[in-house]
Amino acid sequence: MVDIAALARLGGVRKYGTDEMFFHFGDPGHEMFIILKGHVGVYINSLDGSPLQVAALKDGDFFGEMSLLENMPRSATISALEDTVCLVIDESNFEQVIAQQPSLAFRIMKGMSNRLRQQNEELSFLKQGSKPEEDGAVAGAASTSAPVPLSSDIYPPGHKSYPLSATSAHDIYLFDSETLCPVCDKKFPVKMVRSSKLRLDKIDPDLRQHFHDFEPLWYAAWICPHCYYTNFNFEFKQVSDALIKKIIEQGQELKSKVKVDFSSPRRIDEVFTSYYMILQTLQAGKVEPTKSAKIWLRLSWLYSDVEDEEMFNYTSEKALEAYSESYFNTRRNTSVEQDQRLTILLGELCLRVNQKEEALKHFRNSIVRKGGNNNLNRQAEDRIHDLRIALSEENT
Repeated sequence: MVDIAALARLGGVRKYGTDEMFFHFGDPGHEMFIILKGHVGVYINSLDGSPLQVAALKDGDFFGEMSLLENMPRSATISALEDTVCLVIDESNFEQVIAQQPSLAFRIMKGMSNRLRQQNEELSFLKQGSKPEEDGAVAGAASTSAPVPLSSDIYPPGHKSYPLSATSAHDIYLFDSETLCPVCDKKFPVKMVRSSKLRLDKIDPDLRQHFHDFEPLWYAAWICPHCYYTNFNFEFKQVSDALIKKIIEQGQELKSKVKVDFSSPRRIDEVFTSYYMILQTLQAGKVEPTKSAKIWLRLSWLYSDVEDEEMFNYTSEKALEAYSESYFNTRRNTSVEQDQRLTILLGELCLRVNQKEEALKHFRNSIVRKGGNNNLNRQAEDRIHDLRIALSEENT
């Protein structure tokens, strides 16, 4: 049995408040944590880039051991679901801890084995859902005026100004914080999401998550007001030293063209700007198709919310193009289930642009009998059944 009191003498004890982050996916890892009191959530990035909770850990559980042992970046994001106290073990005292508490080594090995075995089960909670006719999370104060076309270098032709703002219901899911820009080393205020309060409502066939009374898409992008560096909040610290100078130069040009202030309540126009600003940041380096695909997919969801069919179709085509490039022409270190999700998403995007035959191929490729996710298999089978009927009716 592990002697927590003895461990406490070797490692430090830290306290984390509700919704406080321990670390983000991709951060360097040099510590592991044992929960003395409280609960934490474990999140991975879904195909669209949004954090997806796959587990909750409680008193006595531990995390961070894989990064500590392998000296690799963090494989998940960890956030406190309530006030939490943890014992911290780092590289300097790990060997001493194991020497004095050998049972901890056994627990670590057993825990790692269990997590690998249960990973597919934890991810398979995703359920199918239909797009709601009304989404209270984004329904806000809107005028009856028609959308106004915008002219700026960062927007594609056809993008407009939309009369939609966040509702007051968003406030309870947010809190104010600040972060340090990794490009210009200056601090700026940000809106943080209280992930502990989120309640999943449903998931669309294209893997979009809907939450009760809240839309995380509105707060997923952070823009540094000093240098204009923009990225998803869960990837904000992930910028290479080689790109910093280019991003700063790019920001100087953008300052004369784009306003990046966020209102309170936030307006959908500002949300669109933030996503297009991420695309601008990507252009400072080599554009990765997977990263741009996540942005175009989210933009398509937002255009769907404002009922702009023309821009929804445009961004759906861009998302399909980028995801196809990622699927067919790049090397991926992905699991069987991740490939299933990607091919299902490709199928759904093909359906959006009326490529039924291509959609059928992707759904067929999504079915994996050995080692696959049964829920995803059923989703693909249902889509294949519906498509066969639709194609048969077209041919008669």
